[in-house]
Amino acid sequence: MKQNRFHITEIIFFIVVLLPLLTGTYLRNGVWGNEIELWTHCIKKSPGKARPYVNLGFAFYNEENFEKAFEFNQKAIELDPGFANAYHNLGLVYQKMKDLDQAVLMVEKSIQLDPDLKMAFYSLGNIYFEKKEYEASVRAFKRFLETFPYFPNVNHQMGIICAVQRQFDKAIEAFELELQINPSHTLAHLNLGQIYWYEFQKKEKALKHLKAALALDPFLPNRAGIQSLVRQLERIL
Repeated sequence: MKQNRFHITEIIFFIVVLLPLLTGTYLRNGVWGNEIELWTHCIKKSPGKARPYVNLGFAFYNEENFEKAFEFNQKAIELDPGFANAYHNLGLVYQKMKDLDQAVLMVEKSIQLDPDLKMAFYSLGNIYFEKKEYEASVRAFKRFLETFPYFPNVNHQMGIICAVQRQFDKAIEAFELELQINPSHTLAHLNLGQIYWYEFQKKEKALKHLKAALALDPFLPNRAGIQSLVRQLERIL
């Protein structure tokens, strides 16, 4: 029977972008309306300290004001050239600006300065993934998982890398690991369903995961196409 196969690049489409990374120290105080006001006040009180500049830069990063984020992290480095978090945050800014080579340099610099800055390995994995340097991406993610083995979405990312490289057995293993951490990971279910059917013709497993994805997300990308595939599989004897 002829299949309407999903091209492997369609699997890549189903990447979940993780929430912005938390870096530096965050203080919460009901008096302050937002992080930008808080850290601007801290800088006025302590203009010679690097940390408030890093935190203000990250607040601007969260507001997608990357020019200001760059400016304040640079100022932090001027005050403290050994401040690893500032280099890491600059790497995130360069990533948003699509200067991925510079992003790698900044994040690697942050790891050199502070090998205990484990979130930097996650950032590095994502940047290498975006550069399509998949082996380097996996190495970085594995370093991150040594410290945070249950961190969400990392195994899903590695599953996508394996699928891109047509290592489908390893992709299944990674997606299944993701579901052990988060059974409601819609895209892990979706990618497993597609791989189980298109690569291994395992109808029952494919149906299980495709139906789970449809049930979990009413706004699933290409929902009509997935529903059509489910109906097709259900008709197969």
